[in-house]
Amino acid sequence: MRHIRNATRTTKMVIAAVAAIVVFASTYGFAASLGLLSSGLGAGSSVVAACGSGIQAAYTTAYAAGIPGYAVSQVNLSAIPAACQSKAYKIQLTGAGGAAVGAEMSGTLPASATANIATSGNPDASLVTGISVVIS
Repeated sequence: MRHIRNATRTTKMVIAAVAAIVVFASTYGFAASLGLLSSGLGAGSSVVAACGSGIQAAYTTAYAAGIPGYAVSQVNLSAIPAACQSKAYKIQLTGAGGAAVGAEMSGTLPASATANIATSGNPDASLVTGISVVIS
């Protein structure tokens, strides 16, 4: 009887460990690639655009000795609808509680379905939990 109880406890521990690994891995993956599918305002994860929705946002990191660690070097937008191309944008990386991480980026989108927008400074990638994008 004792052997069965230990086996059950071990099985529960293994299942809990696997579940924790899956949750951590999926959270880490989602942070670097955030889909922006809503046409309403949602702090850190939605697009407010009169021109359409479905834009995908991700970011690229590079080592920054000044942090030390990895910084976000650029924000990559893809699946930009034709109606949004060549329009003004504002992008803000966000962290815990929706707090701004780094400086706001602004400019005009290119006349293509993708855009790679360089960040200024060295926003600490470990603090980034979301990307806010507004296209007008």
